Amino acid sequence: MESLTHTFSIKALLILLKSGRRMTLEELAKEMGEPHGSVTHAVDAVRDAGLVATFTRRGAPYEEDVYLTPVGLTVAEKLKEIEDLVGWTGVGGIS
Repeated sequence: MESLTHTFSIKALLILLKSGRRMTLEELAKEMGEPHGSVTHAVDAVRDAGLVATFTRRGAPYEEDVYLTPVGLTVAEKLKEIEDLVGWTGVGGIS
C-alpha cells in the first residue's frame, strides 16, 4: 500500500506545480496535508525522473523552491487524460 500512497503524493505534487508557480517543500507539505519527509521523498523521486527541478534561494541555503521541468509540465497536463483512460478519475482526492 505504501507505493500506492506514494503514487498519490506524486500526483498531488505534479498537480500543485502545474500552475507554474514555485513552491517550497514546506508549502507543498502543507497543501498536500502530508508530512515533510513524505513530500521530500516524492520530490526526490520526480526529480530523479526529470519531472521537477529545485532552486536554492540565495540567503536561505536550506530552503529550496520546487518547480516543474518542461517534461514535468507535459506529464502533469496529461494526468487527466491518463486517468480517464485507466478509470482512475477522482481517485486520490486531487484532480
